[in-house]
Amino acid sequence: MPNAIPPRNPNNLPPKAIERLQDMPPQRQEQFLHNNQRFLSLPPEQQAAIRQRLEAWNRLTPEQQQALRDRQRVWEQMTPEQQRNVRQSLLPRWQQLPPVRRRAILQRLHSLRNMTEEERQSKLNNPAFLEGLSTEDREMLAQLAHLHVGMAQDTPDLK
Repeated sequence: MPNAIPPRNPNNLPPKAIERLQDMPPQRQEQFLHNNQRFLSLPPEQQAAIRQRLEAWNRLTPEQQQALRDRQRVWEQMTPEQQRNVRQSLLPRWQQLPPVRRRAILQRLHSLRNMTEEERQSKLNNPAFLEGLSTEDREMLAQLAHLHVGMAQDTPDLK
């Protein structure tokens, strides 16, 4: 779940504009920003923040970029209540977990990819699949699986 939650857009730029910028090569991004009046009207610190985010994006591998796009899609399909729950409860708990426990949960989450909801539920109810996880970790795994974090995009019922 590292970076599972897309950063908020503090500049209130249209999300599609951000996506279009991310799809451009760095030179074209800079050209766009240099000529975009909305961007140029932002305070310098906001302009710098946008540039830093784009630079960080450009340093990612294509696989990492796709993983972030997938997480963004999951996030956008969540209800406001689900997003609030993730921000206020799930993410803080995740961040407190030691790395070894995170890896154990992620390993199981990844094995649930490309399964139907029914297959996922069956796995999540399988004691052998959950072996070695604490009650808290099992709960976290179930919540993440329900939200389709780390899952392939396979069903429209993410809300």
